[in-house]
Amino acid sequence: MDSIIKKAKEALSDHPILYGAAKAVFGRVSQYQERKEIEHKQQVFQENAREVLRLFVTCMEEQEIKYTLAFGSILGAIREHGFIKHDLDIDTAMWIDDFKPEMVEALERAGFTWLFSHKVDDGKLGREDTFEYNGVRIDIFYFYPAVDQLPYCCDFLMEQGMELHQRLPRRLEIPFSRERRKVSFEGMEVYLPDNAEEFCEYRYGADYMIPNPDWKWDGECEHIVEWREKIGVTESAKYPHGERQDTHI
Repeated sequence: MDSIIKKAKEALSDHPILYGAAKAVFGRVSQYQERKEIEHKQQVFQENAREVLRLFVTCMEEQEIKYTLAFGSILGAIREHGFIKHDLDIDTAMWIDDFKPEMVEALERAGFTWLFSHKVDDGKLGREDTFEYNGVRIDIFYFYPAVDQLPYCCDFLMEQGMELHQRLPRRLEIPFSRERRKVSFEGMEVYLPDNAEEFCEYRYGADYMIPNPDWKWDGECEHIVEWREKIGVTESAKYPHGERQDTHI
């Protein structure tokens, strides 16, 4: 379908009036495609996410790595005792000093595919890893000691004008306890940070227990700092040193 739309646009590019009339149709087709893609991802997630999380937890426990759930997965654990209905991936976290290179190898042996990493200063100041298993992505956010007052992890945004392997890093400054507690989640026992409720209030607001369909993950927040003096670099298996690439978050 994408190739058909592309050819149609090329064919009409020399006919401004026809192109203008067709532009709305192209937009509706793109919206339909996007909606169907999201629906497919949600179906795959609902079918496979429990298995993926269970396998991830097993790998972390075998490697004695102190992981917790993070962000939307914490919110789901507290509010719904499981995955949020519109989830498309699994969020996890750990302190950077708990990271072990053997963890990546263990996940790959278990069948996970490492997709990419986003890093600040080669991981010294920020890192996020993304793996996939059975069509479900699982993100690992790494927390670092405070730059200002609170510990932080990073997320990474693609901005216009950047090279394809570059990202704008943002510091998500959130209280993240080193202490953990176990909770029941989707029929298994998993870890949350001991201050999970405080974590959710910082990230999602005081009314985090009320579902908000308009909430945007990349929206502005007083606890998020754009780290414009730094550049995030994306690495993948094909481009291990962050060379120019076409990487999709």
